[in-house]
Amino acid sequence: MADTRRPGVLVTRPADQSQALCRLLEDAGLAAHVLPTLRIEPLDGTAPVGALRAALPCQLAIFISANAVRHARPVIAAVGGLPADCTVAAVGAASAAALRDAGFPRVLAPARRFDSEGLLALPELHQVAGRRVVIFRGQEGRRLLAQTLTARGATLHEVVCYRRRTATDGAAPLAAWLAGGALAVLTATSRAGYDALLDLAGARRAAVQALPLAVLAPALADHARARGHAGPVLSAATACDADLAAAVRQLATA
Repeated sequence: MADTRRPGVLVTRPADQSQALCRLLEDAGLAAHVLPTLRIEPLDGTAPVGALRAALPCQLAIFISANAVRHARPVIAAVGGLPADCTVAAVGAASAAALRDAGFPRVLAPARRFDSEGLLALPELHQVAGRRVVIFRGQEGRRLLAQTLTARGATLHEVVCYRRRTATDGAAPLAAWLAGGALAVLTATSRAGYDALLDLAGARRAAVQALPLAVLAPALADHARARGHAGPVLSAATACDADLAAAVRQLATA
């Protein structure tokens, strides 16, 4: 049964990354419904290690997500670490925090817009001509960083160290929550996660896309609208859990 006393919020992050957001939502009087839309799986270590060896010595290493940090760590360890003078950069706040936790105290990251566009706007990313740059990422995903840095003259290497799979076991609980009116607001923290949510919705896709949606970055909001999201879409002020929770609260009380 739906909890009619508290607005329900669909939390779509991978299961091991949703606890902090759920606590913030529950503390705000909202009911968190956890439905990881993606499974994050490491790739076989041979190919990523070979790709990184080919990239060395690199002057700039970019991590596209916290998952990229997590799955790149054993790859980096296998080659003996990154060069001491390599600048380490992150697209968002979560990936920057993961890098600091992994032992990289100085992380280049956007101060406001936490996406590829925000990182590319930094002066350091305009000064890449002739530099060797490695991007740690998952399979598929946006190509904006790679394309733009190549156009700016960088020698680009990509290390694909994980893959995303739609968590197909989420279809049944999603259908039940939609049928019972349990969901007042959706969240999405990646393009792949939003697309997987649509896959899980199946015949109820229109119902999903009619609900308010809180996202981490403007580019993700644009993606959702391009995919046909008809409900209100609000981007968090920054890509941190507190600001995403604030965007959810704003949508839930509108």
